[in-house]
Amino acid sequence: MAFLLQAACCLGQLSRGDSEYFADRIDGAAAQLDVAAVPSLEDFVVRTQTAIATVEQELGKGNDPANAAAWLGYLKLSELSEALAASAQWKQPPTSRDEAKRQMLAMAQLDKALGDMRLRLTINYPGLEKAQIPALRTAVRNLDAMLRHRDPARSIEYVRVQMRETAKALRDADETTAAEAFYQLDELTRLLIETGQAPLLVADLRGRFRHANLRVGIGGSLISRIATRPFNEPTAINECLLGTFVRGQATLRGTVTTTLLPSDGVAKIQLILNGDLTSQNRGYRKPVTVDALGYGHVTATKVLYLDDAGMRSEPAVASARLSSKIQRVNHPLKIVRKIAMKKAQEQKGAANAEGSRRLERRVAKNFDRQTDENEPLGDGKSTPVRDLMAVLGRLGVEEPSRLWSSESRYLLTTLRQQTDQDLAAAVPPPSVAGSHDLSIQIHESLINNVMTQILAGRTMSGTQLQQLGKSLMPELDFDNPETVGDDSEESEPPVITFSRTRPIIFEARDGKVWIGMRGTRFQQGDQSLKMPIRVRAEYLPTFVVGHGYVLQRQGDVEIDFPGTQRLSIGQIATRKKMERVFDRSLPKQLLDKPVRVPVKQLPESGIRVQEISAQQGWLSLGMR
Repeated sequence: MAFLLQAACCLGQLSRGDSEYFADRIDGAAAQLDVAAVPSLEDFVVRTQTAIATVEQELGKGNDPANAAAWLGYLKLSELSEALAASAQWKQPPTSRDEAKRQMLAMAQLDKALGDMRLRLTINYPGLEKAQIPALRTAVRNLDAMLRHRDPARSIEYVRVQMRETAKALRDADETTAAEAFYQLDELTRLLIETGQAPLLVADLRGRFRHANLRVGIGGSLISRIATRPFNEPTAINECLLGTFVRGQATLRGTVTTTLLPSDGVAKIQLILNGDLTSQNRGYRKPVTVDALGYGHVTATKVLYLDDAGMRSEPAVASARLSSKIQRVNHPLKIVRKIAMKKAQEQKGAANAEGSRRLERRVAKNFDRQTDENEPLGDGKSTPVRDLMAVLGRLGVEEPSRLWSSESRYLLTTLRQQTDQDLAAAVPPPSVAGSHDLSIQIHESLINNVMTQILAGRTMSGTQLQQLGKSLMPELDFDNPETVGDDSEESEPPVITFSRTRPIIFEARDGKVWIGMRGTRFQQGDQSLKMPIRVRAEYLPTFVVGHGYVLQRQGDVEIDFPGTQRLSIGQIATRKKMERVFDRSLPKQLLDKPVRVPVKQLPESGIRVQEISAQQGWLSLGMR
């Protein structure tokens, strides 16, 4: 493998000492939980009502009533407003069974309205990242999370139980259970933040899990192929050199190449022009003319800087060495020609020096002009990173922090996706050895943090999941879940309620990748399971001659029910149906299709994974 791991952690995320340390910290904090610190649900209701009013007000200010009406029709703000108003009537504990039933129905209505609104606000539709909609999305998401803490005393007891279980999991964790221990810690962190508990412990955890969780590298060899080009520039000469007027034609022929300069905080690409100059000119100094040939070597360099602000550059710097050969002196009298030749030879050194200086200025100016017109990576105004940020904004995913850098082999963008309520990576990305056209390194926490924001707690049908997938990747062909399979009883799309934490499973450890989902309810047709559900499949990197590496699924999809001792006969039947559904949903192979990159220097058929590593929570891919 070309991916070399940095200093090992015995549990991939935490060392044994760190695990014991945080287990002790958690035990200590569990004794100091405070019911009074749990935020008020009413405050979140008011924030959501304010966000709704703000969106309505902003849409009313527009100059396009039809567009405003379309947005109001799509958002269905009135449905959520009515559910909020109904729930507000039940602020006090119920005093009778009927009142408790009505209160439960109001809360169920609110829960459904919040879920429906989250679905409408979390899809890749242009416009969902603008105006006041992101603030509404945040308010809805926070209120949705706080509904489970409407009884502060019960929430604190739940938090205390989770703290005990997490501390035990940290102390008992080994190589096979390290991922579960980390995700228990991540879930506990979110729970502590939601309930306003143990701020010092939370700060300590977030300080430990602070590393980036995505790094993308563009290979220096690919950048060189993109930017390397011939340089051929003819130039007319018409200037005065040491009192002699010179006219003629010069041609500079060479090649522009690139090299990456080591840099942190901004990526640096150096463009280098190496060329040879030939010229034929005539000097006029009455009453004599002199014909000469010029030769020279020119080097010009220019540094491009790339970061979130786009691409900018320094002025080019050129150096030139010019020499000349006098062919003839033109005059009717031989004596004049002899004297003029002697004089020209005496001045040739000074003339070449002055000509070199002028050539340097001219080449630098022209190199600036040509490179500004043909920047090797575009103008920086539309980049894959910026396009990704727009999509994340529509989905309500917090924009990751980014750091640009470069080394001798890669131009790198390192991102950390981490909200105020979750953890990033405990270890930095592995060092990358070898040369690839594209290097992608994804940490478990990236998938967890992004998918938690998008899917946590949501109830979605297979059709809705398909719609979300198409909005994110319209170029992919998603199977229609309503028509997959031959069993007519399974023609109805399944309905899944995702877990509030870690709804999507993604683990990359010990050379293996695990992919799946966690939920609290599964329903298809008249069969339903309402209990904790975990679905996952193991994938192993497998080399296919002529294609490169793929992730090959190992065996059947695993379905289990954490915390459940025994299933009823009906639940066993539903589990069998789930096995058939998820066996079709989780493909036999991943990474089996080439990645198409819109760069003409790469094959139209795309590039494939040639190196792969799955260690310490990092999946590292090298493609060419």
